Amino acid sequence: MAPRNDDLWQALVRVGEPLATEEDYEHGYAREVRQDLQRYLAFRVSGETYGLPIAELGEITKPFETTPVPRTAEFVIGIGNVRGSVIPIVDLARRLRLPVQPRTGLARVLIVNRAGEPYGLLVDEVREVVQIAPEALEAPPGAIAGPKGAFIAALARHAGEIVIVLDLVTLLEPRDFVRGAAIARARA
Repeated sequence: MAPRNDDLWQALVRVGEPLATEEDYEHGYAREVRQDLQRYLAFRVSGETYGLPIAELGEITKPFETTPVPRTAEFVIGIGNVRGSVIPIVDLARRLRLPVQPRTGLARVLIVNRAGEPYGLLVDEVREVVQIAPEALEAPPGAIAGPKGAFIAALARHAGEIVIVLDLVTLLEPRDFVRGAAIARARA
């Protein structure tokens, strides 16, 4: 009959030898856990990797049926119903003036919040949640100009790729959703 674990533990305590603890196995190495890392959702659009702060994300869903809205900008797919809320759905590739890729089963709609209002962003694929240190965020180079450059909040390197962190304030500017206004701003 094998001894019970409780009996073995008590026998070791009675011998008086010091018992190994978790600290004994750390070998004096202190593990520093950074508290300032920021979390971003990394996703793909037209072969490029983009990111948004997790705090701006409400949910991720599969593409759903939308209703086109007349006289909206070409990047507005339409409006869709998400749990009883009607929200505008934006094709992020068109908004960023990138080539539109054929949609696969990996396409997703990111439900984001801008100024308390929900919006849907159609992306080609959701990759992962990444943690990026604040010092790893770089300002976009001055050579990036025009509408696409205005949408970039920062650049970061992660796993050998550049993650383009988007700025939702400029990306989802309500004035751009009207067809004529979006064209006029693009020319400016």
